[in-house]
Amino acid sequence: MSHIDDGTFMITLAEVLASDAMSAADPMLRSNVPGTLRRVVRWVHSSEVLEIAPLLRGGELLLSGGEALLALPPQEQEEYVRSLAARNIAALAVQTADQAITLPERLIAAANENGLPLIDLRAVAPFVDIAETVNRLVVNEQADAHLVVDDVSRRIARQITDRGPHLPTILDMVAGALAAEVSLTAADGLHLGHSGAAVEEEGSKAVAGIVVGGQLAAQLTLRSTSPDPFLLELAADRLSSILALALAQAFRPTPAQIADARLLEAVIEGGGARTIQTLWLQAGLQPGQAAVMAVFHTSGREANFSAVERALQAGGANAKSHLWDGELAVLFALPRDNARKAREELLRIGRDAVRGTDACAAFGPTVADGLRAHESYVEAQATLALGLPEAGEVSDAMKFLTRRILGAVPEPGFLEVYVRSSVGEVLAWDRKHGTALLASLLCWLDSGCNTTASALTLNIERQTMHKRLNKIEDLLGGDPRTSGNLLDLHIAASLAAATRNPRRARPGANPG
Repeated sequence: MSHIDDGTFMITLAEVLASDAMSAADPMLRSNVPGTLRRVVRWVHSSEVLEIAPLLRGGELLLSGGEALLALPPQEQEEYVRSLAARNIAALAVQTADQAITLPERLIAAANENGLPLIDLRAVAPFVDIAETVNRLVVNEQADAHLVVDDVSRRIARQITDRGPHLPTILDMVAGALAAEVSLTAADGLHLGHSGAAVEEEGSKAVAGIVVGGQLAAQLTLRSTSPDPFLLELAADRLSSILALALAQAFRPTPAQIADARLLEAVIEGGGARTIQTLWLQAGLQPGQAAVMAVFHTSGREANFSAVERALQAGGANAKSHLWDGELAVLFALPRDNARKAREELLRIGRDAVRGTDACAAFGPTVADGLRAHESYVEAQATLALGLPEAGEVSDAMKFLTRRILGAVPEPGFLEVYVRSSVGEVLAWDRKHGTALLASLLCWLDSGCNTTASALTLNIERQTMHKRLNKIEDLLGGDPRTSGNLLDLHIAASLAAATRNPRRARPGANPG
C-alpha cells in the first residue's frame, strides 16, 4: 500500500473494504458518491456520540452501531450526515445487522447530497478488530513518510554544509524525494525558485512560511497528484527550518523590520515603559497613540501568515507584526481621540484577512497608551485560551469579559452553587436528552434576547428557536426577561458554558 516511488503514502477506502477485518462485517456501499473508493482513510474511529463531528479532523472512517442514529427523526439523521460531511471524513459505516430496519432512503439520499460515502455493515464484526487492523496500516504508512522526509532533510543539510545553500539544487532534492512540484516565493511575492513537473490536476497541497530573524522571509509550496496531503504537510513542517538556513545568507532584514521586531518582542515580554517608549519611536510610531494587540493562530502544521499580512496591509491597517512561538502578534496603533471606531474597523479588516484561510485570531481590548500594549496582548492570548475560534473567524476579547471575570474568581466552588441554582434544570435536560439548550440560551442572551438574531447565529429556523426557548422557560419557571434576574442568569449560563469542552459541538448541532 506504500508507494514511495510516486510520493504517496495512503490507505484508500477500497483497501479498507478489502481487508479481512472489514470483510467480516459484510460491507455494502449504499451511497453513490464519485471517487468513494479512492478516498484516503487517515484513521478509523468508532463512536455512538451524535455530536462527534467537531471532534473529527477529516479523513476518518467512522464506525457506528447505528442504534442511536436510526432512532433519531429523519431530519436529525440528515443533520448528522451533514455535520460529518462538513468535516470531510472518509466515510460513515453503520451496522444494521442487529437493527430491525435497514438504512432509510432519506439517510442515503442525504449522504449522496452531501458527498458522504455511506457503508452498510450487514454482519456483526468487532469494531475494535477493524480499527486495530486499519490503524496499524495507517501508522506504518506514516512511518514510511517520516523516513522519506528524514532522508531528504539529511541530504539538504549535507548540501548546505559541503557545497553551500544553492537553492536550485535543494529544491530539486525536495521535488525528487517527494515526487512533487516545489516552489519558493519571497514574502513580497518575488519568485525564488521552482522544481518538479507542474501539477495541473487535483491532488494535495501544503504551504509553510519560512522565518528568518523573526520575519517571514518566504513561502514554500508543495503540490502532488496524491489525494493524501500527509507527506507534503510533514515535509513542509520539517523542511521549513532547513530552508531558513539556506535563505539566511540572502535574507537581510531592513532597519525598519528590525525596529518593528524589537518593539513587538518588548511588548510581548512586558518590557518596561521606558524601553517600550524608546522602541515605539524607533519603529516610527507617534507618541501618545492608543493601541490594540491581536494574536493570529493557524491550525496548519507550520505557521503561514503571508496571506493574512497582505490582507492587513491592503486594508490600510497601521500594523506592526512579528512571528512569535508559531503565532503572529500584531500591534495596531490607534488615534487616541477616536480609538473605539478605529478598533471596530480593525476587527472588520481582521475578519476579512482570515476569511477563507486556516487562520483565526483574537483581538485584545484597547489601551489608551501604547506603552501598555502588553496588557492588550495578554487579554488577546487569554481570549484564545478560552477556546480557539474556528478557522476563518476572529474573537473579540470585549465579548468575553464575563468569562474572564469568572475565570478570575479565586473560589470556583462559590460559583457552582449559583450555576446549579440558576441553570441546573437546563444542564440536566441537556445531559439526559443530548440536546444543546444551554448553548441556545446563552446565544439568545448574547444577542440581547433577540430570537431572530440568535436563530440566525445558530443556523436554525426561527420556529425551532421558539421551541427551544419555550422548553427553557418551562425548565426555568418562566420568561427570563420578566424575572428581574437576567444578568445573573447570563453570568451563570456563561460560566456553565465555559466549564464545558470548548471543542464540543456548536450550539446549532443538535435541536433541543
